[in-house]
Amino acid sequence: MILSCRPAPALRRLIRYYYQVETHLADRTAVQPVPARSPQAIEFMFGAAYEVRRLDGGGTRTAYPIALIGSQTFRRVDLLMRGTVDAFTIVFQPGGVTALFSVPAKELTNADFEGEAVLGRGVGELLHRLGDVSSFADRARVADDYLCTKLPRHDGISGMSNAARSVLSGNGCVRVSDLARHAGLGIRQFERRFRGEIGIAPKLYARIVRFEAALHRKASAPLTRWTEIAYALGYHDQMHMVHDFNRLSGDSPTAICGQLDMFVHPELRSAGRR
Repeated sequence: MILSCRPAPALRRLIRYYYQVETHLADRTAVQPVPARSPQAIEFMFGAAYEVRRLDGGGTRTAYPIALIGSQTFRRVDLLMRGTVDAFTIVFQPGGVTALFSVPAKELTNADFEGEAVLGRGVGELLHRLGDVSSFADRARVADDYLCTKLPRHDGISGMSNAARSVLSGNGCVRVSDLARHAGLGIRQFERRFRGEIGIAPKLYARIVRFEAALHRKASAPLTRWTEIAYALGYHDQMHMVHDFNRLSGDSPTAICGQLDMFVHPELRSAGRR
């Protein structure tokens, strides 16, 4: 079961949504690919810990009880899930982690960290508070309460965060030159600042967002043909989209689409909730 919702209104400029994964796998092992992903996240584990299997031959390790997860630009790990799974995740807007925790996004990209070591003891206390309640609605309220105490006094949203949101709202179908011009910067200066503050170069960020948009469209309307999705999202042709999927997920659109419920459905289900 996957549950999701939006945060309290005061947090929506920094938090995209919360989601919770609950399932019992008995004696079987489920493999969850982790493709390229645009947002950063914090994941709290309450059930059986995932195993994180690196795809570069670097072995397998147990997931952190609190994991701070950066944006991903390619499929570098798979998650191996067994037993009783119970995980609650906070997914951030562009610039959200930096505004709330003063952690540079560029230091997180293509990596994950033990959350308390990076974010402080407060997230350890949050883990216990989340664990003291069992319902998703109660956990969302606990997360709201904690994150509201972290809100910066000032807006805290940079011009690069606003540019990244423009990429999101445009489903990745934007020109870097237009973003730079709107920000009042030259292209090279814009690219340097965007990568520093968002963690990914703007052109690659747009590719990842468009990839995510394609997955969302297919999940929300399964009978839609991939050729229609490719056309709607401005790919040159379907083969161009297939190439992007291989680069960002390690597989074809048809093969990977059915494996990504944990990363696709939460955002779709959170739309319009709360």
